[in-house]
Amino acid sequence: MSDHSRNMNMYFVSITVLPRKMGIDLPKCLLKIADIFSNPSHAINPVYGLKVCGEPKLIFIVRVADVAAIEHCVAEVFLQAAAEVLCQPVITYESFAQSINVAESLAGPSGKRLAEDGLFWLEFHVGYQGKTTDQLIKIWKKEAEAVFTARLKDEVSIELYKSVAQRNVHAFINAPSPEYLDALSLKLPLMLLNGANVRLNCKAVQLLENYISSVASNSV
Repeated sequence: MSDHSRNMNMYFVSITVLPRKMGIDLPKCLLKIADIFSNPSHAINPVYGLKVCGEPKLIFIVRVADVAAIEHCVAEVFLQAAAEVLCQPVITYESFAQSINVAESLAGPSGKRLAEDGLFWLEFHVGYQGKTTDQLIKIWKKEAEAVFTARLKDEVSIELYKSVAQRNVHAFINAPSPEYLDALSLKLPLMLLNGANVRLNCKAVQLLENYISSVASNSV
């Protein structure tokens, strides 16, 4: 990671376009919003842009040196459409893992981008009723080690981000089939050792550039 990246904060931004009585040209609207977050003049470094399948929702993982850049983008979004915007500060899962003593050699950057096929967004909300904080951290360490070991062996393509000061994790994963992902979710250490306290949401997503290409070719 460059010194410049270290000086930038990371945010998870979701934008859901709201319906209008007179209707809306949704693809056109989403493309305008995508342009806002990809415009170099807005001083935002987009890490990933994604479209939630079947929903009027875009997701961005961005780095900024000044949060004013996000404020400017959100203000422009509301010039395009009524929308529900969620913005959360996040850190990389690698950074979080190292803070709970996962080896840096294991919890290093993947060096690979997510593939376009079979892409899913998993959102974990982790509680720990009946367990101490130390017990939770031990479980979470096992979880992180399992995930990064699988990624290091090229068994899984995954990028994860943890919400700052919250027990929430956003995971973006390539899976060969929904059945594979369903089975995998039940084998995670976090589920095996603390499953009663974990709430998991799953959405199919696509890379934003793929959605833009499909709109351009009139295939949506």
